[in-house]
Amino acid sequence: MATQAAPGKDAASLAVGHELFEYRIEKTLGGGGFGITYLAKDVNLQLPVAIKEYFPADLAVRSPDCSVQVRAGDGEGRFQWGLERFIDEARTLASFRHPNIVRVLRYFKVHGTAYIVMEYETGNPLTHWLAKQSGLSQKSLLQVVYPILDGLEAVHKLNFLHRDIKPDNIYIRADGSPVLLDFGAARRVSGNAELTNIVSPGFAPFEQYHSNGHQGPWTDLYSLGAVMYWMATGTKPLESASRVREDPIRKAVALGNTQVYCEALLQAIDWAMSPNEAQRPQNVGEFRAVLQTAEQDRNHTVPLGASHLAGRLGSSTVPPSSGVLAFVSQTQAVPTNAAEAMRKNVMGTIMFLDLVAYSTLSVNQQVVVKALFNELIGKAIGGVNESSRIVLDTGDGAAICFLGDPEEALQSALLMRDLLLQKYGQRLSMRVGLHLGPIRMMMDINNRVNVVGDGINVAQRVMDFSAPNQITVSRAFFEVISQISDNANDLFEYLGARQDKHKRPHDIYRVMDKGFAATRLASPSGMATVRLDAENGVVALPPEAVLEVENDLARAIGPLAHVLVKKSLPRATDIQNLREVLAVSIPDELLREGFIHPKRANTVPMFGGSSARSSTFGNSGSNSNVLSRPMSSATARVDTTRVDSGQRPNPNTGSPSLKLLALDAEQQAGLERSLGQYIGPLSKTLIKKEIARESNVDALLQALARHIDKATDREKFLESAKRILARR
Repeated sequence: MATQAAPGKDAASLAVGHELFEYRIEKTLGGGGFGITYLAKDVNLQLPVAIKEYFPADLAVRSPDCSVQVRAGDGEGRFQWGLERFIDEARTLASFRHPNIVRVLRYFKVHGTAYIVMEYETGNPLTHWLAKQSGLSQKSLLQVVYPILDGLEAVHKLNFLHRDIKPDNIYIRADGSPVLLDFGAARRVSGNAELTNIVSPGFAPFEQYHSNGHQGPWTDLYSLGAVMYWMATGTKPLESASRVREDPIRKAVALGNTQVYCEALLQAIDWAMSPNEAQRPQNVGEFRAVLQTAEQDRNHTVPLGASHLAGRLGSSTVPPSSGVLAFVSQTQAVPTNAAEAMRKNVMGTIMFLDLVAYSTLSVNQQVVVKALFNELIGKAIGGVNESSRIVLDTGDGAAICFLGDPEEALQSALLMRDLLLQKYGQRLSMRVGLHLGPIRMMMDINNRVNVVGDGINVAQRVMDFSAPNQITVSRAFFEVISQISDNANDLFEYLGARQDKHKRPHDIYRVMDKGFAATRLASPSGMATVRLDAENGVVALPPEAVLEVENDLARAIGPLAHVLVKKSLPRATDIQNLREVLAVSIPDELLREGFIHPKRANTVPMFGGSSARSSTFGNSGSNSNVLSRPMSSATARVDTTRVDSGQRPNPNTGSPSLKLLALDAEQQAGLERSLGQYIGPLSKTLIKKEIARESNVDALLQALARHIDKATDREKFLESAKRILARR
């Protein structure tokens, strides 16, 4: 039974001059709900240190002999549980070796509790340092943020979270370098344990307000985003708990000085501070890449964070923009100029590779392993046309986007696996994930094509289910390969439905271990336009009909259409069967339905006035009063009912109807700009969401207007939106 401390000693700090082994207490630096921090001197080395004492104020008291005692009651179990976590975390934190993370020197148990000894950092808290600055430029802000991000990345790779990032816990040393302090709230991410709710109002996200909150790297990124918000706007953010139902916070993009900070940086801050954790950057790499792109836009000198492997894999692996754009412009779905390419999503095969245990290696070992890895990639993809692939460096691995044949991606993965096992043995181990999904092309400052998009994110999640030296693929990739290759089914084993860390389900297949080197996938050559039937008769597929199918598919998925049509022709019995075979490559259910049945018409009401008929894939009628541009694949919404070609749907009858909301890329971009004036960078997400939900333009605009607070602003938006959508 714990004894009750003497009155007046509750929550008292250790006295100045008190000695803990070779450390003498000089003063108390601060305290919180879980501990007290002291400035002390190492009497042997004559050096200052900081000592953190485990002292949960709601559970413990200080006895006259300086020992820590548990209050009377049922707190003993909770105290001991916290003490063990404190010690366990001290062991892990002691392994951090990063210049921008405070270094843990040792830990020990005495006085019935535990202590962590850390290097004492001299300098100014960020609050004091910022007050002394005559002004804070974008460059200065990022010089503070980038090193902190690097340190956080090291912490996250060991499955730890800091959970208390705020201005007072960031120090600026005399040399100007920042250091992240106070890991007293740090906790290991665990799927089966609750995380204690520790909050710093204004800087803690809502998931930290309750013990079952979904916490992860995005939790620390919210806090860092809040620090950036405070630095860029001079305003402390509202508490996240007040932003859950309705978000009253003024966005950084509205408050920030756009003469000092570029809009892309301010939008990145708002992104990191999204109340919904699923809508924030999910890891440091994602956030850093956006910040670096923003800095690139400002001064045109900083390279992209997810940089190409130029100089490491050789120039042959980094395609020139002209080659990539020439390749993708073979189809109507992708534009032929760089500016348009930045706004287009296309389908591609993404191979995401991760070096196993890379972060646990020393710096010298990492250099050696990365060199071997880069050599391996160069050999594995050497036979793939340069203009149809883009290689991105992810820091501890790579992402390779194949814009052409999905079989090339699988063959490259198989070859890489064989080369690794044969040449490098135990020196190198990796995981591989393959996915077929949407990517967006962007131009970097060197006029090279870079890619981003959800397809890369999903490929990474698929890779997460791989064992070392194993290849896993998504259902989307498996279904396409199964359709275009005769013996692909023999290569895969279904592993079942799996959930990623965001609770999203994935159907996962693994590539079978046997016969990697011997396996060669069937790959018909030539643009066949005939097929033998069961009685060896010839079934002609008219070339013009095949070209129409390819163009329709290209509008939905991009340049991959040409490859898939060529490989699916030998197994198609007629044009309709060809469409049905190819439809599995279209991930969007509504677009898939429109591709299978391309001649079904629809009516698009315009502001309660006239209507127009247009087909799903470009067979639009002519009506001078309505929209008649080809629709973007990202902005179509078709309902589940159907109508034959030429049938005019009637909303007042029970007859079948097809509702199609057709906005082209220019109109959608105009809507985003107009709505963004009133609600900020969320406009893009909201427009995509409402387009998928609404069936006509009137309903869409009313739904978007509801997100604007002021009635006068709503009216201005509606007037502007109608002008945008009425343009021919």
